[in-house]
Parts: sequence; C-alpha cells; structure tokens
Amino acid sequence: MVNLTASLMADKYLDHKYERPKNCDFPLPDEVFTFKWVAWLEGRENDFPDDVSDLLSGERTRVWLEETPAGRIPVVYTEDRKAFEKLIAILSMEKDDQTLPPSVNAFTVPCKHPKFRGHRVIFMGRAGYSALSGESVGMGEDEWLEKSGKIRLRHECCHYFTLRVLGGMKNHALEEVVADCVGQLSALGRYDASLQRKLFGLERVDRIAPQGRLGFYVRNLPEEAVRLVCRKVNEALDALEDYLEKNSEMTFASRSPELVVKLATLGLCGIAEL
Repeated sequence: MVNLTASLMADKYLDHKYERPKNCDFPLPDEVFTFKWVAWLEGRENDFPDDVSDLLSGERTRVWLEETPAGRIPVVYTEDRKAFEKLIAILSMEKDDQTLPPSVNAFTVPCKHPKFRGHRVIFMGRAGYSALSGESVGMGEDEWLEKSGKIRLRHECCHYFTLRVLGGMKNHALEEVVADCVGQLSALGRYDASLQRKLFGLERVDRIAPQGRLGFYVRNLPEEAVRLVCRKVNEALDALEDYLEKNSEMTFASRSPELVVKLATLGLCGIAEL
C-alpha cells in the first residue's frame, strides 16, 4: 500500500509545469550583458578581471556567443577541468574551486561576481554525457564525445530559453526531460527513450542507479515518493518517443521553441498522456 504522505509529495512534485507565455517573436533581443562579452571577444576595452580573462584565454578553452531563440548567450567550452571548476567558483563567488561530480560537465551559471552580476553564462566541459562511456550507449568513444557536446549545448540553451521565455529554471525532472529531449534531437535527429533512461540512470521502472543523474533532481523526496515519480518519468519518456515519431515535424531545430513550450506547459503528467 502506498504511503499517503509519499503519494501527496509525489503528486506535488509532478504538478510542476509552466504557464504558456504571451506571443513572442523569436529570437528575443540579446540581454544587455551580452555586449560586454562581444567587447571581450573582439579584444576591445572591457572590465573583465585579469584572473577571469586569463582562464578564458587558455589554450584548451574556447568562448563564443551561441544564438538561441531566447537571444545570444556566452558559452565557455574547456577541456581543462581545473579551469572549468575555477571559473564557476569565481563567477559564483564561491570561496573555493568547485569540486564537482564527474557527471557534472555543464552549467548555466547565474553570475554573482560584482563585475558579472546579472550575466548568464553556459560552461561546458569535454566528457561523455551523464558520465557515460561510448560503449555503454553503443557508440565509439569519439563519436559519443562529439554527440555529448551537442546534447550538452542544446540542453543548456533550453534551460536559458525556459528562464527567459517561461520565467523559471528549476532543478526538476521536468526541465531535464525537456532539455535532454532537445539535446537528443539536435545530436541524433531523433528521440530515444531507452537512451534517456541510461542518461538518467533509470535502472528499473521505479529505481535510479546509485550515481544516476535523475537522483539529483528528486533528492529531497522520500524513497517511496521517488519511486512514484520515476514511474511517471518512465511513462513520459515512452510517450514522448511515440509522439515525436508520429509528429516528425516537431523535431526540426527551427521548431524547438514550439516544442519546448508545449512540453514545459504540459508537465510530466501531461507528457505521459501525449
């Protein structure tokens, strides 16, 4: 018998969804902070601190402005793990460099540093997505690293879209389902529910592997509520795969704003009923 408290907590968690926004013309105008990054990239006068500029200029680091439906956003891609952690610590105003789990290789950072206050920056490292190897997903390692980069970039851009267009960006399974969906479509040209289970660490219909990524997003729920949420996530993944197979026009990159809005306003329960 399901514990009533756990059931209510799971229901509350699964109720999360967004309101449909008013009509938007995409792409949205760039946020004001973007122009500081344009100045830095063009080598003109700017007030970036030396320690940040030095890290951004590293041999194994690349910086660019990514065009998204929500406007351009700075992307910092680095193969230097120490630089990745140090940059996040500096811009987040943490006292120490961030020692992050191996599965964490991307962040859309809300900057707290006085020189960067109000900036949003995507940081990405080079690694298999969700800390998975190519072998575990049925690909060669180089191919998987290339696909992982594409999934990661589109995933973080989706979070930025959700923030600017829908007004929020929670650490929640709904956001992860939607962002990984956009990432898969960009990298693979299709959506694979079985692959998504691996990316989440879903071992069974109601169980997450010890280091499974989905565990982070349900970490504040009791075990029984987690099992209920996992069942609904599994239903949503299968329904989403079936929906996208039947509505292939929704997989085109130019339609991603429509797809993201549709899924985010449906919520996990609505996606499961597609």
